Amino acid sequence: MELSNTYKIFLLDAIGALVSIALLFLLYHFEHFFGMPKIEIAIFLCIATALFLYSTTIYIIKPKQWRLYLKIIAVLNISYCILTIIRVLQNLDNLSIYGILYFIGEILVIFALSAYEFSMARKQ
Repeated sequence: MELSNTYKIFLLDAIGALVSIALLFLLYHFEHFFGMPKIEIAIFLCIATALFLYSTTIYIIKPKQWRLYLKIIAVLNISYCILTIIRVLQNLDNLSIYGILYFIGEILVIFALSAYEFSMARKQ
């Protein structure tokens, strides 16, 4: 695998985080439609922003130990998913079907990306 292409996974991760930020911003402003309390969405927004900054920084810097950084972002993404699952379950009574579908979709996409990141980090 060509090294310059290797770092594109960090760009993909950053773009995904940016999409999450945009969608979470919509959820924040349409709390009544989705049902997740604004404070929960604000926490998700902060985390997604931190993950965006991390992936963008790694993409720009291009460190030699990219596999380590890829494993780190994969673990952080999975941790975000676990937190999301916990918060969704805690707020299930408030969530509309649209809120539930959004979070299920987000979790599935992030888990799939994390699995791909782990597989890339293991390749030689």
